[in-house]
Amino acid sequence: MGKQDVGDLEEIRKGVEVWMQARLPDRPGLRVGPLEFPASSGESSITLLLAVNWPDGAEERFALRMVPPKSQVFEEHDLPLQVQMMDIMRSEGIPVPPVLGYEADPSIVGSDFYVMRFVEGRVPPDNPPMTIAGWVKEDCTPEQRAALWRSGLETLAAIHRIDASKHDLSRLPCASEGEPLVAQELRKFDSMFSQDLRDSCEPEILEAWQWLMANPPQDGTRRICWGDSRPGNVIFREDRPVAVIDWEMANYADPRSDVSWWVWIDRCNSLGLGLDRLPGIPTPAEIYAQWSKESGLSVEGIEWFELFTVARYAIVLALKFKAFAESQPDPPPKVENFAARFLPELLEAAGAR
Repeated sequence: MGKQDVGDLEEIRKGVEVWMQARLPDRPGLRVGPLEFPASSGESSITLLLAVNWPDGAEERFALRMVPPKSQVFEEHDLPLQVQMMDIMRSEGIPVPPVLGYEADPSIVGSDFYVMRFVEGRVPPDNPPMTIAGWVKEDCTPEQRAALWRSGLETLAAIHRIDASKHDLSRLPCASEGEPLVAQELRKFDSMFSQDLRDSCEPEILEAWQWLMANPPQDGTRRICWGDSRPGNVIFREDRPVAVIDWEMANYADPRSDVSWWVWIDRCNSLGLGLDRLPGIPTPAEIYAQWSKESGLSVEGIEWFELFTVARYAIVLALKFKAFAESQPDPPPKVENFAARFLPELLEAAGAR
């Protein structure tokens, strides 16, 4: 969605300029230019891009993340968790942007925030989806798309191989002892699935969600999970990830949620929109086989996680469509929840029908 209402951009610019001058005292004369939104991303926390200039003509780019005044999707935004996750990933050799610092004082830009150094590269676009337009569709060969997907999946598997005992994960959301590993994620999205959405959504969404809540898997291996594991959250250069971004949905749970999301975000945003998947992108079976081999984890029971992945995406879409309708002076026609069209077949595959 890119642009969001964050208030006075000039006031935010002034605040972050003073903050960065204090953070970089050995480089005097720092000035922050006009703030910009990323071209085709930003579904939750606010991301703003800024160019910093010095009197000697030097320029460097940064990205600022802050909490939206009114969130369309998530009820909470834990920015310190995002910074901690990037610190953990960096220590484990996972590519992430260097963080300049976190600021807890909300008076500076309107919320707490952190600033990262800008990483040069290309991000598969969300808006419009890469299946419709953009460099993945227009500039890549099938072989290059395959390389992008496989290298991204290598990084995902590397995240799931991290030895959690080496890190303090007390801030990371997780299920309580004795609960199914997915219990915390189910509670998170169940809270987002408000009664007015349940009353107005496609019946397949409600059916799927009620079954998922009643039938959580009892098996699984707890691992550090990215949470929003999709190509649109990877900065690529020469077909390789140079930064993994957007850690606000990170959790300590079942990594089958991560790998099924890697598969189904592409399927929903292509087949769900009535379009063919782009040539070269591996099939779900190929993706699951590669991830299982590289992570050392089984994909047995993945059908539950596929249903969960698509149902939670349908809930997020319902929230976004509702927010869009409420922002219009005249109520627009109801938009089809394109993720919901997959739910009947996924319900059958999971044994729910």
